[in-house]
Amino acid sequence: MPQFDITFYPSEVFWTLVSFALLFGLLKWLVLPRMAAILDARSRAIAEEINAARQQREEAERLKLDYRKQLDAASQEADRMFEESEARLRKQHRQMMEEWKADMKRREAAFREESEVTRQQAIREIRAEAAGMVVEATEKLIHEHVGKSEAEGFINEALEALEKEPAKPRRH
Repeated sequence: MPQFDITFYPSEVFWTLVSFALLFGLLKWLVLPRMAAILDARSRAIAEEINAARQQREEAERLKLDYRKQLDAASQEADRMFEESEARLRKQHRQMMEEWKADMKRREAAFREESEVTRQQAIREIRAEAAGMVVEATEKLIHEHVGKSEAEGFINEALEALEKEPAKPRRH
C-alpha cells in the first residue's frame, strides 16, 4: 500500500497542504462571503419582519383602544337614548292616564246627568200615570169627575207628606 510508504509522505503532506490552502482560500473568498451575505440578508429580513410585526401589534393595540373607546361611547349613547325613551314613555303613559281619567270623569258626569234626566222624566211619567189612576179611582169611588190639576195637587200633597216622614223599614 503506497499510502503507508514513508517515501511518499513529503509529497502527500505537500499536496495535502496545497489542497487545504486552495480549499480554504476558495471557501474564504468565494463561499463564505456569499453565505455571510445570505445570512446577513436573512437576519435583516427577520429583523424587519420582527419590527413590522411589532409595529403591527402596536397599531392593533391602538386600534383596539380606539374601538374600545368607540364601543364605550356607543354604549353610553345607547344608555342615554334608552333612558330618554323610557322617560318619554313614562311621560306619555302619565299623559294618557290623565286623559283617560279626565275622559272617565266626563263620562261619569254625562252619565250622572243623563241618569238625573231619566230619573226626572220617570218621576214625571209616574206622577202623570198616578194622577190618571187617582182620577179613575176617585171617579169610580165617588162617581164624580175630578180634574187632572186637582189630581196632581192630591199627588203632590201625598208625596210631600211622604218626604217629611222618616223612612220606615219595610218587612217583606
